[in-house]
Amino acid sequence: MTVRTVIIASVCTAFLGACTQTPSHSAAAFASETVARGKTIYGQECAQCHGTAGEGGGPASLGLGAAPPDLVGLKMRNGGQVPRAFVRKYVLGLTEENDLAGPMPDFARVGLRHVYPKGGADGEVLEADFESLLDYLETIQQ
Repeated sequence: MTVRTVIIASVCTAFLGACTQTPSHSAAAFASETVARGKTIYGQECAQCHGTAGEGGGPASLGLGAAPPDLVGLKMRNGGQVPRAFVRKYVLGLTEENDLAGPMPDFARVGLRHVYPKGGADGEVLEADFESLLDYLETIQQ
């Protein structure tokens, strides 16, 4: 091997090493960040009715006429899986079960108005926001 080959190999190795993920951006750290984001979204958009722990007794639920569902039991009530697709559709008002006159806001129409108080009230719900919220709901299951 020539000196030139060794230098080129060393430079290439250094560049490739710089392209790999650092431990602070590992999959676990990313998952933790999305769950934290989901918890924030839940706290701002859901906790008033579904309760801070997700058990369905938030302060705004008192005058609704019907108790909001217990979200910590989603997995238990659905064969050991959180029904992510159903929850997404329900929150966006896209299921037959949705009652347009009911207390559950149609977030596809109103958006995440507490998460984005200066915008997004016209139906803006980012896919990443939903994934984070669903990831958080997975963590509170009993």
